[in-house]
Amino acid sequence: MRFSDYPFLRYLLFFLAGICLSFLFPLEVSKLVFLIAIVLLWLIYFLAARLKADLSILTWLAYSQLIVLGWLLPSFHQEVQRETVLDGPYLAQVQAYDLQKPNSRENLLLAKYYFDSSKWAKANQQVIIYHQSAQEFIPGQWVLVSDKPEKIEAPRNPNEFDYKGFLSRKGITARQFIPEGKSKIISAGSNRSFYFFADDLRESLSDLLEKHIPQKSSLAIARALLLGQKNQLDRSTRQAYSEAGVMHILAVSGLHVGILVAVLLFLIKPLKLSGIARKSYLLVLVLVIWTYATITGLSPSVVRASVMFTLIVLGQLRDRKPPIFNILAFSAILMIALNPGVITEVGFQLSYLAVAGIVLLQPLIVRVWYPKSRILEYLWQLGAVSIAAQLATFPLSVWYFHSFPVWFLPANLLVIPITFLIMQVGIPMLLIGWIPFLGKALGWVVGSLIQVELWILEAFRLLPFRLNELTIQPVTMLLVWSLLLVWAAWEYVPKKQLAFWSVALLFVWAMSGMLQLISNQKPEVVIYRAEEGWAIDYWTGVELKSWNQSISSEDADYVILPNRVKSNWGNEPQELQVFSTQEGDLYFSELDLTISEKRMVLGQKSPQNIQLWDSQGWIKHSDSKSLEIPFNALRLTF
Repeated sequence: MRFSDYPFLRYLLFFLAGICLSFLFPLEVSKLVFLIAIVLLWLIYFLAARLKADLSILTWLAYSQLIVLGWLLPSFHQEVQRETVLDGPYLAQVQAYDLQKPNSRENLLLAKYYFDSSKWAKANQQVIIYHQSAQEFIPGQWVLVSDKPEKIEAPRNPNEFDYKGFLSRKGITARQFIPEGKSKIISAGSNRSFYFFADDLRESLSDLLEKHIPQKSSLAIARALLLGQKNQLDRSTRQAYSEAGVMHILAVSGLHVGILVAVLLFLIKPLKLSGIARKSYLLVLVLVIWTYATITGLSPSVVRASVMFTLIVLGQLRDRKPPIFNILAFSAILMIALNPGVITEVGFQLSYLAVAGIVLLQPLIVRVWYPKSRILEYLWQLGAVSIAAQLATFPLSVWYFHSFPVWFLPANLLVIPITFLIMQVGIPMLLIGWIPFLGKALGWVVGSLIQVELWILEAFRLLPFRLNELTIQPVTMLLVWSLLLVWAAWEYVPKKQLAFWSVALLFVWAMSGMLQLISNQKPEVVIYRAEEGWAIDYWTGVELKSWNQSISSEDADYVILPNRVKSNWGNEPQELQVFSTQEGDLYFSELDLTISEKRMVLGQKSPQNIQLWDSQGWIKHSDSKSLEIPFNALRLTF
């Protein structure tokens, strides 16, 4: 295996280097400047080639084009979003079907015009809404909303989930609750464009599932597995899949696209097609793959899998099998070119890590044991895939989700075969479900199989040994991935070099751990803010003490817990000693700190720094001993 055999992998590395440069040193250029820059780079390259420049110069000129392209690309894609543009009533087009919530319906509007004091002005802003209109909203309809939306707030507390950033990456910069009577459908959307074809088809197939699956508790899972509609899953179901380590099954991915391709290839196997008939069917199969990808929402894992299987199918037209790493790298380049911000999405990162881990590590794991039984061999092959994917993804999973599914291996061994059966029955049901008897029969089978899967997951939830509230440092993540690469390269790279780099990495990791341990011994105070109430954490350098003033336990999981986990403070604090003054203020004797409803007064024990949390991190706030408690969290370091 040589690195030179994978050109697209090389292209991807230089392209990603340019994208990373755009995050560190963002450029704001127009689309015209972008195109001129690319043309100039090409002219320089062709001029150098014409003058017969040295091959190394031509090579680096080519790679520099990829770096510059990655650097300029985010600016080319960027659409300026003015969060306060909708200052009054606005006219918008509905972008999706309603999603039922407990007290309202969720939808997405694209505002095209808004009323600005005396006239209607153009706009181009997406608004996530929760409406109580008696009429359902349908994609393509035009709706007049009488009130202006609100901007989405940035997180107030350290390590809190950045909901604003999450929606912003989807192009959504505002949200609104619309009571009944505050909106009016002014166009039925009868002349709707082809743009909403995928939404209409997905909704029709969703209605088909609802019609034929009798077990209501299976319906939301069937929609997730077959159509990629995860937004109807309740919290308990998501937790069951997550705790068992099989959450990836609910995200339509390579498993699902692979099963779709396998089913469609199996259907024509008895026909023994050849020549033009076989090639025509394979081209239709490519069309089906991308139709399915569009219906399921074009998530990173689906696009990656669709590109991969498309190239594999097209390779069959020429009796060629392209290298898997070239396929992966090409699909990643394609996705990033279409949307540079996708590299910040968790789904994109986990998807590619999982597949890379399977390709690199699964053959090495399989060699550990050679079962004699066919059944054991099948289970071991399946288990090796799960182990390889978990080894590659667990550092990132711990970083984002602070947990590790201890029982992932037996859960995958049981749940993946059942999911395979669900897909094998579910895909034909989507194709021929319009036939009354067949649709009902297949729907019952799909629902029953999902019930078995849920029963297995509930059994795993009863097992002990849960690993929650974990944390991991970036250096440790890099160490794990580097050691996995060393393992994968052990047969191809001189062992002395690999041993040297392994020792060097371990040394850097140990030094980083020591510095982290020293810094974690410094006392600090964090005052968290919520919509209602506040809380205070005091890390003494050895133990955590805390006081909660009216933040509910449910809100605390989002407001307080993430920072405790990231800071490695634990989540079982001692109660911070506090006294109530005659004025009703709270006096924290250990900190020599008095907090009233809106003010904070420092005593003789002055902190070295008082910092305020904003979306970019901690910033210098004030040196005053008496200050108003701000909207965001505060940190006092001693």
